Amino acid sequence: MAATHPASLKELVEWMAEDINVNRRRGGLLSVAAVVAFRLNQFGVRASGPAAAVARIVSLPVVAFARLGIGVEIPGSLACGRRLVLAHGGRGVIFHPDARLGDDVAVASGCGAGVAFPHPGAPVIGDRVYFGANSSIIGDVTVGDDAVIGAHTLVTRSVPAGMVAVGVPAKVLGAAPGRPADPTIPTPVDGAADTAAASAGDPRRSSW
Repeated sequence: MAATHPASLKELVEWMAEDINVNRRRGGLLSVAAVVAFRLNQFGVRASGPAAAVARIVSLPVVAFARLGIGVEIPGSLACGRRLVLAHGGRGVIFHPDARLGDDVAVASGCGAGVAFPHPGAPVIGDRVYFGANSSIIGDVTVGDDAVIGAHTLVTRSVPAGMVAVGVPAKVLGAAPGRPADPTIPTPVDGAADTAAASAGDPRRSSW
């Protein structure tokens, strides 16, 4: 995983510009508001220096709006890479502070990533992972790069890179459509890959 937060004011401007661009195209105005609130607060909490201190104070009202007005709870202490997409304004999205997200993660509404109480450990999410609506990833697990988590899925075990997981509890059914699979994972037979694609949907054509 690369950088987990913007470390300078210049980086904050760059990261926020990227966030705004992808959320404007893929989420809309509320998505832009939600991700700007998070990123500003993240810089204030995780970075250091006078600019971070100012950002921490300035971010408080926008974070309050995001939590009370939209219902998105993403703490500023979260380690999260660039270009986070919060579809539908991130409504109902809740992430534990100890979770880690890579770059280009896309999150539909009602998703969560947290600990399996009382056991310690929060999820580590790779790059370009897609969270389907109302999906949850719980516990000390890893979701590999380019994985797809289907809607209404509960993940309690690690998901290999490039694979699709669906169900409660989640089962890895095959390669995610249109994404590179881990070559060490055998391809399912008897139509399992088609079932996975039908269950998760092609993320490239998703309407959120």
